[in-house]
Amino acid sequence: MIDRPDHEQQQTAHMPADTNGSTWTHTAPVYSEHFNWNDAGERIAIQQVADEVRDTRILDVGVGAGRTSWLVGLLTHDYVGIDYAPAMVEAARKNCPWADIQLGDARALTFADDSFDMIFFSNAGIDSLNHDDRSRALDEFARVLRPGGRLIYSTLNRCGPFYGAHAGPTHAPGKLPTPYRAVRFAARAALRPGEHLAGFRNVHHNSAVFEDHGDWAIDTMPTHSWSLIVHYITPDAARTEVADHGFDSATVLDFDGQLLDDASLVARSPWFYVLARRHSDSGVQPA
Repeated sequence: MIDRPDHEQQQTAHMPADTNGSTWTHTAPVYSEHFNWNDAGERIAIQQVADEVRDTRILDVGVGAGRTSWLVGLLTHDYVGIDYAPAMVEAARKNCPWADIQLGDARALTFADDSFDMIFFSNAGIDSLNHDDRSRALDEFARVLRPGGRLIYSTLNRCGPFYGAHAGPTHAPGKLPTPYRAVRFAARAALRPGEHLAGFRNVHHNSAVFEDHGDWAIDTMPTHSWSLIVHYITPDAARTEVADHGFDSATVLDFDGQLLDDASLVARSPWFYVLARRHSDSGVQPA
């Protein structure tokens, strides 16, 4: 029996309301059926740090229904998983009764400074946060990681095919419809009319909050009927971002696990993986 932290009752009452929360609540049963690696990039990212972090203390952020508990938990007996959606926490505890799964918010971690050797944040979960909250989360990761600790997370690619892939004949912002895009839209709508029409409605409803700053953007994505509002970033901006928050040695891998340092690779990967290390100098403070 795992003791649950005292802060959970209060945290549930003060859990921030957000646009994406309802999606995570009603999709918890779906995620309970998935317990494999998302792609080769995720598997290779973990493999690259496995020997270094084996048998150390690991924090798994955005654990969902427990998919990564079974994978990352193989590295250590000192494992903690958190998620900010109570339905996901309940599912993860049911699916992984051996694991320490807690309700938690990446923007305000309840753990002590320098208390983990690795943090893993999968499924582009960091992109459910807006730009300022994303920065807060990275500050928190730097705070609770020990000097030299490893951070791995996946994030949506501003240069990739998901960005601007709206439920409609226009594929990307600023591009006019073409006969091909119109036919593709009609075909997809015919195959899955309910999902596609819901997506078209969701994009129209949420478009007022979309923003594009070149190296990062807020938009939707072609999953969950385009209901999510998410953050995108370019690989170069992601390297700068982690450096600005107390990390170095950043490596970026695409979804196949290849180094994302070639323009042709950058454009084909919907998301990518960032592998970074907290500054080993304990005197360095995150931005």
